[in-house]
Amino acid sequence: MNNYDVIVIGSGPGGYVSAIRSSQLGLRTAIIEKHQELGGTCLNVGCIPSKSLLYSSKYFLFAKKEHYLHGIFYEKLSLDFEKMMERKNNIVKKTNEGVKYLIKKNKIDLYQGIASFKTNHSLSIIDKKYLKEITKIKFQYCIIATGSKPTCLPSLNFDIQKRIISSTEALYLKEIPKRLIVIGGGIIGLELGSIYHRLGSRVTILETMDKIISNMDHSLSKEIKKILEKSSIQIENSLLINNIEILEDTKEISVHVKKNNGKKMKYIGDYCLLSIGRYPNTKYLGLDNIGIKKDKNGFILVNDFLQSSINNIYAIGDVIGGKMLAHKAEEEGLYVSEYISGQKPNKINYNLVPSVIYTYPEVSSVGKTEKEIKEEGIEYNIGIFPMKSLGISQASGCTSGFIKIISHKKTDEILGVHMIGEHVTDMIMEATVAMEFHASSEDIYRICHPHPTFSESIKEAALLSFENNSIHM
Repeated sequence: MNNYDVIVIGSGPGGYVSAIRSSQLGLRTAIIEKHQELGGTCLNVGCIPSKSLLYSSKYFLFAKKEHYLHGIFYEKLSLDFEKMMERKNNIVKKTNEGVKYLIKKNKIDLYQGIASFKTNHSLSIIDKKYLKEITKIKFQYCIIATGSKPTCLPSLNFDIQKRIISSTEALYLKEIPKRLIVIGGGIIGLELGSIYHRLGSRVTILETMDKIISNMDHSLSKEIKKILEKSSIQIENSLLINNIEILEDTKEISVHVKKNNGKKMKYIGDYCLLSIGRYPNTKYLGLDNIGIKKDKNGFILVNDFLQSSINNIYAIGDVIGGKMLAHKAEEEGLYVSEYISGQKPNKINYNLVPSVIYTYPEVSSVGKTEKEIKEEGIEYNIGIFPMKSLGISQASGCTSGFIKIISHKKTDEILGVHMIGEHVTDMIMEATVAMEFHASSEDIYRICHPHPTFSESIKEAALLSFENNSIHM
């Protein structure tokens, strides 16, 4: 029986990054993956394929609606959806190969199969197809990084043929829906809805909460809703989903809802994308065999060091809940690997895990929302600078959005930064670094920003937050 210092279960961003770091720190490491391809949800049915399609659809949208403003003309525009999907699949394949290379380069043993705990220092690896034990391995430490799966409604199943789909099926459609209903106005719903809207689908987003992207600052929710609706995406908030049915004669999807005022409505689509959350992927792990505790929703309970109720078994990423983001899982994986190797890494500041959305324009956020700051009773200043006031915005034609910086009224320390506009998924890192070092809005204002760039908007918003002045507004 093979014996390892560290076993990592799951090869998503948290898992493979943790395995690599463990090996780099001199620990004999193995990784167990039940699927044929490495990379987990992110690389196969999440971040990478969705962003591939988002970029492709963005270029198509530009060619269809913006090209003439730049003096670019052509006789006929056509879309090869199959070719677009092929490009996406090739990118996924190359990324998979990259992870395999990294695993091999770092001398990490790879086991294909389902991991199931026998004791707190041993587990079985089971063949996924035949559900028979392949081998047993022992370990000193184990890191559970098995991720999550899309949540479905009771009595329904995800199925491309029946046209009720999750984000997974949405990335592998064979056709562009004429009418796509998206239930859920979070990050996944907005991104996938945007892809198919750009390609020609009539998209309706139905959200049970009173606003879309409800976990982000209200100003971002309000602005992106206005922009998406202007582009002809229909968005309905504060709904109760009564029923979803498949119309057998037409194979269409009928979604019955009830509004706050009691009015009942019905929406018809060719496909219905359910984007209503995700649940932890722990089904075959045998957690009960060794007494690993979970919360009422099935997420593994961990302490501040990411230890489960069994102190040599850790858990990271989606399987412990919180923000279900690849970069959050990576940070947790790095932290655990360094912690068990004897280092003393700083604990993760979850307040400084940025969130990003690849709509057009993009949305990003880090730190506290204005609502959270109010609820804590903190006096604060706000600086909001519109992107349209920048020279680069006019030059590029990307004038939508703003930068919002919230700072402490007495100390001027930055408490939260919220952005919507071109390239803000990259620009949010300036705010994250600043907040990591407890910078003030004055500190940001005093830094020289290159011209002409979108990052100048951060400097301007900082001056507004610092002394309620602006140079270019």
